[in-house]
Amino acid sequence: MIITLTTEIKSYAKSIGIDDIKITNAESFPELKEFLIEMREKEYLSTLVHDDLEKISNPKEIVLEAKSVIVCAISYSVDDKYIFESRIRAKEELRGSLSRFAWGQDYHRVLGDRLDKLIEFIKTKKQRIEAFKFVDTGPTVDRALARRAGIGWQGKNCSIINPEYGSWIFLGGVITDLELEYDSPIEDKCGDCRRCIDACPTGALVDAYTLDSRKCLGYITLSKGYLDEKQRKKMGTRLWGCDTCQSVCPQNQGAKLGDHEEFSPQTLEAYPDLISLLTLSNKEYKDKFMITPMNWRGKRPIQRNAAIILGNLKDRRAVPYLLDALSDPKPIVRANVAWALGEIGDESALDRLEKALLKEKDKQVIEELEKATERLGIVGQESENS
Repeated sequence: MIITLTTEIKSYAKSIGIDDIKITNAESFPELKEFLIEMREKEYLSTLVHDDLEKISNPKEIVLEAKSVIVCAISYSVDDKYIFESRIRAKEELRGSLSRFAWGQDYHRVLGDRLDKLIEFIKTKKQRIEAFKFVDTGPTVDRALARRAGIGWQGKNCSIINPEYGSWIFLGGVITDLELEYDSPIEDKCGDCRRCIDACPTGALVDAYTLDSRKCLGYITLSKGYLDEKQRKKMGTRLWGCDTCQSVCPQNQGAKLGDHEEFSPQTLEAYPDLISLLTLSNKEYKDKFMITPMNWRGKRPIQRNAAIILGNLKDRRAVPYLLDALSDPKPIVRANVAWALGEIGDESALDRLEKALLKEKDKQVIEELEKATERLGIVGQESENS
């Protein structure tokens, strides 16, 4: 067997914990650009997508003399032993759920560190090279590159599905001016299956391979600001992200587990306690979240989501904690706490809500307090009449 630079790169990548590695050319994706333009016109495109669609769809906009793109995948699927107790407690306690990608350490750093090592290794073989690392946040479409390289095929839920690890993979890679041997795309195995589309709780998967990010709970739970009534209720117990379209995928049933303890729950449980998150201090936020991929949004969306989930659970045990949170300094927390109290429908909270309404200055919070007091007032009248 002739040992080429491509062979050495792939061998080294596997030795440092990269689960799959494939290589493709650095040519542009004109069809991708057209698709993204169409998605933007329909307002389906996430606001997190880079504005420069030419840069997104053409690796040579990143590395002028680019010839190859090394695409890497690392599995974040871990053994259920890490979450078994947390899952059991979630059935009895006031807990939400985290998407699997958020259980462990920040994948940008974990995979990014491995890619740095890979670049260092390549430079021991070829000192004068250009190399640009990307892990999700770069101005590239990782999934398009992964599809062309043969890491996997694109599922109807828009995720890349690897033949071994399913769609529970993080993607990243290196755009380089090295000439390497290319791999080929692999066959799409979704067939006529529509389980992901049918299971999507909000209808965000409007069609095969087409996602309306405005409806996607994976995007909504990560967003800032206020959510509308429909979005809140659709969240269910999802604190961060949504795994529904992946969980129902037949290709993920029996998919090979990764061997990366970094992606097992670390400072947070897979089903975290909501009360502690509702009252999260700045120090607690740093201690719990800075190691995770949830570290970039700040604590407000987390507190907002915790309040929403408590409302969705409709468990009266949450009422004393929600009443205390009516004095939170952040309007978005107070507003969602008021909404949650209205959803739970415990008329004993009415007096505190009315007193909070008298003091409140924020327009959005006033609106939520008025709705909650009206709702609890109706509940109280119904109790008296029954």
